[in-house]
Amino acid sequence: MSGPLLPALRRALALAILVALPLMIWVAAVQPLINLVADRQREITDLSDRLTRLKAAIARIPELKRSEAAAQQRLEAAGGIWIGTSEAALAAEMQNRLREAVSASKGVVKSTSQLRGADEQNLQTVRIRFTVEGTLDTVQRTLAVIEKAKPVMFVDSMTIVAPATFPPDKPPQLGLDMEVIGYLRKAQQ
Repeated sequence: MSGPLLPALRRALALAILVALPLMIWVAAVQPLINLVADRQREITDLSDRLTRLKAAIARIPELKRSEAAAQQRLEAAGGIWIGTSEAALAAEMQNRLREAVSASKGVVKSTSQLRGADEQNLQTVRIRFTVEGTLDTVQRTLAVIEKAKPVMFVDSMTIVAPATFPPDKPPQLGLDMEVIGYLRKAQQ
């Protein structure tokens, strides 16, 4: 009985090896190559899409530059940029305007100082800090001068300190510590 079964078993084993060998070659060599090609094709598609988006962004650069130039002209026409030769001269002008507003409302300027400005695009910030003592009217008038200033000034930070106690017949003297910025066109180099 083992005689006829042995050749049939051998044939079945040979047939299994014959089927398994191409399957193992497929799994070990061909399938990774197919996956590699598919991954490369996806990567090429993704990079092509990215290249298309970058080309579209590059094509918009002239339009964006025109838009920026138009916005700069509108800003200058509206009086938004300080004109002057130096950051120190403009800081002094800003300080004078604020001193006038404070003294007009019977406040006292305790201190003023110019802070280091920063460069933003083709503009330079002019920063000043001042400390004032006065009534609520002084604070309101000072902020009104900043709001209506041409060229414009912006409050960057502000702290108001009120006394814990004050006489009932006088308005309280508030302490105002404020940083104000203005923008100066950066000198062409």
